[in-house]
Amino acid sequence: MGDFLSSVPFIAIAISLASLYFSRKSWLQSNRPIITAFVSDHAKGNISTALNLVISNTGNRPATNVRLIASENDILRLIKPTAQAKRKKMILDCFQESAIIPILRNGEELSTCFGAITRNDTDENWMVNGAQIEIRVEYSDLDGRFYKSEMPLKIYSREGFAGGFWKEPSMG
Repeated sequence: MGDFLSSVPFIAIAISLASLYFSRKSWLQSNRPIITAFVSDHAKGNISTALNLVISNTGNRPATNVRLIASENDILRLIKPTAQAKRKKMILDCFQESAIIPILRNGEELSTCFGAITRNDTDENWMVNGAQIEIRVEYSDLDGRFYKSEMPLKIYSREGFAGGFWKEPSMG
């Protein structure tokens, strides 16, 4: 009985250290940047929709050196082969190292133009409506911890994501 009582303080210390470890680990997981990337409508008309690529930090800490990564072949699956070279380059540039976002504040969203889709096959219809690829998002926090996430990136109009939506009545 004496041996057991003398080991109780060591057991208590071990439990306290384990609790401290798991508390710190949980704190780090819940207090970090969380970065997502998605395609969103910029402007929508009755014939075409201009699209933006949006990078959002929904976490509660700033993110640093945010970068989107995808293979060129995958990115080209989002773009119609008939698109002008300058338009293809504009989309490919979003995934280049030069497009790194140095700091993205918590709660902040940044966007860049990301093509257009139309109802008919015109020169302005240069993205493949419904095309989807997997991308990787890499970033750090202010303390230098590195994160990476893989997520889908789909070309579609978010308003009416299943193909239709109600228009607001015009006041006129």
